[in-house]
Amino acid sequence: MDNRADIPSAYPLLNTRHDNARTLITVLAIMTFLASLALVFALSAQRLKSNWQDELRSSATIQIMVENPDMKALKIDTATAFLKAEFPNASIKTIQTAEAKELLTPWLGSVNLPEDLPIPTLMTIDFEDQKTFNASDLKSKLSAEGIIADVDDHSRWSDQISRTGSGLLASAIALLVLIFLACAAVSAFATQAALSAQRNVIRVLIQVGASDNFITKLFIWQAGKRGLISGFIGVLFGTIVSIIANLKRNTETSLIPDLTMNWTDALWLICLALCISLICAVAAGITSLRLLHEENRRS
Repeated sequence: MDNRADIPSAYPLLNTRHDNARTLITVLAIMTFLASLALVFALSAQRLKSNWQDELRSSATIQIMVENPDMKALKIDTATAFLKAEFPNASIKTIQTAEAKELLTPWLGSVNLPEDLPIPTLMTIDFEDQKTFNASDLKSKLSAEGIIADVDDHSRWSDQISRTGSGLLASAIALLVLIFLACAAVSAFATQAALSAQRNVIRVLIQVGASDNFITKLFIWQAGKRGLISGFIGVLFGTIVSIIANLKRNTETSLIPDLTMNWTDALWLICLALCISLICAVAAGITSLRLLHEENRRS
């Protein structure tokens, strides 16, 4: 009578009770959780950088200096008419004196500024079609109209935002690399501990004709499955924490970027979980194959 039907087809040859599977899954899930937060923050920071740069590229600020206060209104009207003729599709706004004084508060404090203080008149231009222009050329044209002005095309701020965004992205990538290396180390250590704890099982498998590759595949499958479970648990908690943090975020004062996720972020997080699984599997495979070869050489 054939008794093979009494043995479950998925009977585990490796006993997971000897390698503290739950503890390993918890550790890997925590690492994936931290990696998912770093990834979501990096993706959100990149979107924020792109949005800010688009806004800066599609706008400009003009400071109009007027020595004679009596000529101020005339100079503003002349500048406004010229800018509307030069950029007919742009939105042009003049910052009132009261608003301009409020902009000086962070530097001068809440002091009463004298009324005759020669504060430059600020004008903003918002281009609907993200028009590019030459700031020096526009300054020269305004000078030809008799207007002393300083034109800022926001390129300096755009460059600073670009450098900051690149730094945040590089930091997030470095953190992800460190977490991946830590996951590989944990998986390798767990594989080494499992080989030591189940040495008798490994010897029986070798005696019945199992090759090193066959035994290695068992550890690869075990570590990959463990990494996949840990990866999705960590990603799930990372997503929940990101959503909660975004709900609690103060949109006016918070320096934390908007953590609202879209479908591309979901794909990145799924790839992160798969990467954790792959890293664990590869680390387990390399470690088990190396240890089995060393064991064979001793025997």
